[in-house]
Amino acid sequence: MPHQCKLILDNYMGHYVPGAPIQGRVLLNLDTDTNLRGVRVELHCKEQTSWLGTESYYDSEAREHKSRDTQFRGDWEVFGANEWLYGDGHTSTTLSVGQHIYPFQLGLQQNIPGSYQCESGSVSYKLVATVDRPMAFDYQDEMLVMVQSPVDLRFIARPEDMMPVTLSDEKSVCCWCCAQGPISMDLELPKATLVPGEELEIKMHLINMSSTNVEGVSLQLTQLITYKVTEPGRDERQDSSKLVELNDVGLGAHGEHTYVFRLALPPTAVLPNFVQCRLFAVEYFYKAVAKLPSVHNNLEVRLAPKVGHIPLGWNGGPAPSAPPKELEAARPYEQPAPPSYDSLN
Repeated sequence: MPHQCKLILDNYMGHYVPGAPIQGRVLLNLDTDTNLRGVRVELHCKEQTSWLGTESYYDSEAREHKSRDTQFRGDWEVFGANEWLYGDGHTSTTLSVGQHIYPFQLGLQQNIPGSYQCESGSVSYKLVATVDRPMAFDYQDEMLVMVQSPVDLRFIARPEDMMPVTLSDEKSVCCWCCAQGPISMDLELPKATLVPGEELEIKMHLINMSSTNVEGVSLQLTQLITYKVTEPGRDERQDSSKLVELNDVGLGAHGEHTYVFRLALPPTAVLPNFVQCRLFAVEYFYKAVAKLPSVHNNLEVRLAPKVGHIPLGWNGGPAPSAPPKELEAARPYEQPAPPSYDSLN
């Protein structure tokens, strides 16, 4: 049998969660006595971004500025860990022919990013087993693992985010040279946080003192993901998607009405966790709109809520005091599942 280094996971069921141990073995099969400095296992959490863009440059021969297609990219290791299972990487020893098994356990800490994949990049976790050989090619095996990391509002929200919020705005509608009365909007929310499966009653109070009809009203919850690159220069892109959109009828001139929207975030909504990431970021926005005829700009009120899986007041598991800076060996830990919203009432 030729030399072989094999990485085997003992507790991988398709994904890991923060706080869980990664348990496995490194199998080393040797057909001759082998000189080596050690056997180690590593875990790397990396984020990568890439897209084809255009950059400007100066053509010294033509003496003019031009543009060209360029591959933009970004690479960053969010965190990593390694553990020597045999040896120390410095002192050479001889390992006898046969099979050698080295068990390992690495502990995932709390508040780490989740695995993510899209056209613009990825956040990935890779395990690497290495047999370090002096003056020779190392033996290696590697595999990608998935990490599902719920967004924990206990890290990103504040107690005041659980308090009612009222936002107001108004605009004056003009017709040619004559100013009409204002249109005002008051938006009332019971709080500034939201979790999947939760329903919020949001009120929009609209007063139309103008002679122009409001054609319709709407309330949207939008997710905005930002991707960044660093080479050959800094740039960014954004993707937005509407998670929820509610619509209602308009309001006639010189009218007044209070609309009640029951906004619920679907339990299946995808909420990526980019904590500690530098190349990915996610934001959420409420946008309340009073739609006016095309010759006028709409009246809009916006709010950026904190959206996540684990509510601010949940006490179903340990709440770490700070984001981790690295992974380290840890005892087995069973991560409780995020609660359903109904279980909190």
